[in-house]
Amino acid sequence: MGHVATSQQLAGIGASRRSVKSAVDSGLIRHVAHGVFSCGHLDAPTLTALQVGGRVDCLTRLSQLGIWSGIARPGLHLRLRPHHHQRRLAPGASIHWSRAFHCWAPVFEVSPFDAVLQALSCLDDVDALACLESALFMRFITEDDLEELLRLAPDHLRALLRLLDRGAQSGFETFSRVGFIRAGFRVATQFYVPGAGRVDMLVNGCVGIETDGEEWHGPERFLPDRSKDREVERQGIRVLRLARPHIFDTWHTTLETVRRMVNDAEDAAAWKRRS
Repeated sequence: MGHVATSQQLAGIGASRRSVKSAVDSGLIRHVAHGVFSCGHLDAPTLTALQVGGRVDCLTRLSQLGIWSGIARPGLHLRLRPHHHQRRLAPGASIHWSRAFHCWAPVFEVSPFDAVLQALSCLDDVDALACLESALFMRFITEDDLEELLRLAPDHLRALLRLLDRGAQSGFETFSRVGFIRAGFRVATQFYVPGAGRVDMLVNGCVGIETDGEEWHGPERFLPDRSKDREVERQGIRVLRLARPHIFDTWHTTLETVRRMVNDAEDAAAWKRRS
C-alpha cells in the first residue's frame, strides 16, 4: 500500500481493530493521524507530512536522496493543496500551497518533477543550477522532465540555466565551474586523460581541477587520487584539488591560485614553442 494505509483499507484486507492496535503497540506500524497508519521505518519528515495531511516536497525530498539541495541544511519543506485544512501544525516548516504538476503514487511525497521545480524557486541561482544538474546526473529526472523544467523555470534563472552541463556530478563541480566561467576562464568538464581517467574540469586547456566532496573522497581514496594526479601531471597538465572551504569560503584565493597556474602553464608553453 506504499507504506501508508487508512483504517478502512486495513479493514478491507482483513485486519481487525485488535490486530492493528497490537501492531501499533509493538512498533511495527505507527498511528500518525486520525484513521491513518504507516510502516514503522518512515523518517521524521515523512511522518510530519502525513500528520499535517501533506507531502514531503522540494529540498527535503531532494536531500533524502542525496541530490543537491543547497549549501545550507534545507529544513523541512512540505506541500499542501490550496485551501487544504491542516490536520496539525508543522512549526518551522516551509509550506508550499500548490497543486502538483505530475501525479505520484506515494501519498507522502511529491513527484521528482514537482520536487525539482519547487526547488528552483526556493534556491539561490547557482544552487538551483547545481540542483538541476545533480537531479539529472542521479537520474532523478528524465531528459523530458528537464525540457519541461527549463520551460517552467523562474525567469531570473533562465540566463544561468543556459550554462547547464550534463556532465556535472556534484554541486561542488557546478559552483566551481560557474565561478571559473564568470572569472573569464574556458572550462571543459569531465576531461579524459589517457591512463588517468576523467578530470572534473580542465581550465584553459592546461590546469586540471578536481573537486573533492567529503562523502566521495575518504581515506580509502587518498592513494588512488594521488596516483591519478601523478599521471595527469606526468602528461603536462597541472592539477589542483579543491575541497568545500576552497569553493565556498576562500574562493578569491582559489581564483588567484588558478590564475597563477594558468599563467605559468601558458608561459611555459609559449617558451617551448619559441625554443
